[in-house]
Amino acid sequence: MKKSMTILAILLVLFPTVALAMSAEAEGHIERQLRSARIPSAAVAVVQGGEVSFVLKESSMDTLYSIQSLSKPFTAFGVLLLEDMGLLCISDPVNQHLPWFSVQHNGAPVPHEDLTIYNLIHHTSGISANENRFPRADLSETTDEFISRLIDMELDFEPSTDTAYSNMAYMILGLLIESVSGQSYDEFMTQNVLHPLGLYDTFTDVERAWATGRVAGGHGRGFFLILRETRVLYRHVTEIPAGGIHSGIADLARWAGIHLGTVEVSEQFARVVQRSHMLKDGGYFHDGGWNISLVSGFEHGGQGAGYSVAMRISTENNTAVVVLSNLRYINIENIREVAYDAAISGVFNNRRIDMHEITDTLLTILCIVGIVYAVLIVKQAIKLRKKLRGGYVLRFEFSINIIKSFVGGPLLSIAFLISYYAFPYVFFDTTRNSILTNWPISFGVATAAIWIMVIHDIFVWGSKHVTASPMRRNV
Repeated sequence: MKKSMTILAILLVLFPTVALAMSAEAEGHIERQLRSARIPSAAVAVVQGGEVSFVLKESSMDTLYSIQSLSKPFTAFGVLLLEDMGLLCISDPVNQHLPWFSVQHNGAPVPHEDLTIYNLIHHTSGISANENRFPRADLSETTDEFISRLIDMELDFEPSTDTAYSNMAYMILGLLIESVSGQSYDEFMTQNVLHPLGLYDTFTDVERAWATGRVAGGHGRGFFLILRETRVLYRHVTEIPAGGIHSGIADLARWAGIHLGTVEVSEQFARVVQRSHMLKDGGYFHDGGWNISLVSGFEHGGQGAGYSVAMRISTENNTAVVVLSNLRYINIENIREVAYDAAISGVFNNRRIDMHEITDTLLTILCIVGIVYAVLIVKQAIKLRKKLRGGYVLRFEFSINIIKSFVGGPLLSIAFLISYYAFPYVFFDTTRNSILTNWPISFGVATAAIWIMVIHDIFVWGSKHVTASPMRRNV
């Protein structure tokens, strides 16, 4: 009771017109879905007009989460604010504000005027969606060193001819904000965007966020378990505009209210909000840092470094849902939609089976099979070693069956190994390193299991055609 009264008091300060919007039944359903997903810490906010409801699981109102790619709408907002201030135009070539910026396509320089700020915001720049083409900055690397690696980068396609979601594009937007404003990204966003909007619990400096002691530690999935992430959570400063902002559920509920128009802001901010919502005709596209659907409204999510987050804003229904969690490898958008349906429509859907759970299950089973094969290899090796110590020698017996049995045994397992290594490139147009970063931890270990299975099959095949015979004695 005391905790509930404290939360209510906080809400009354943050949202003077707040009332509990969701029914107890809807809140209970959302809590059950969070538990079934085995999320260590989560926070859900439902904003309906001026009413805000929160569902907290092992968290509090001041718990902070890395919001990953949900950082992008903030960065786009900062760029659009600079445009409203008359310091740039999003139709400007990027090179006009970042003189070092130059790109190529098929080895030929792309004219500077062909790649604009608009292209970066809307993911139509041609900058590779495959981050392994341009590795993120190392923590020991300076910003200038990072920039030097970007000069004359090769584009995947000519600007404005296609769409490819790109974290690198938003890293460049962060550098552009610094160049135009004359401030660091953190200083500009904090002083000109976050604090003026009343977002005092949103941090564009990772060190400062963690210094509060309120950040929920990230987790990942692997081997049927929920594991604490051991990966370094601190991002290089160049990555923050694309996915390094930290925030709490109350601030993001307010941010959603700002976009719904239920939180009062200055005329300038109202213009920038409207600018970020400019729609095109039909389809699903990127605008103002958002993924925009004419059916579901504005949305964005993100996963990485132990976190999964999602936000949906429906201006048509005057409703928004925000979901924060400290568990990666979950279908966070599905949980968001379950919460949306429960809160808005009173429809209590259960979250669908998560492909990440299925993937982890299959990979874990593969790892267990690998262990069994490893035991069999050891047993066969011990048996062979005993024979060799007993005076046996290895003799190779050639026959046409050697080829037939190779096709039926080792060749199939080798083909499986090749497919396992190749499928990220074939099915996801990404690299194996990216899969290792973004898939359950069991994916990497499964590689060793497949190698063991291949070695086992070769060992068994060899044992059929290389026999251990007693050594002939000289008479």
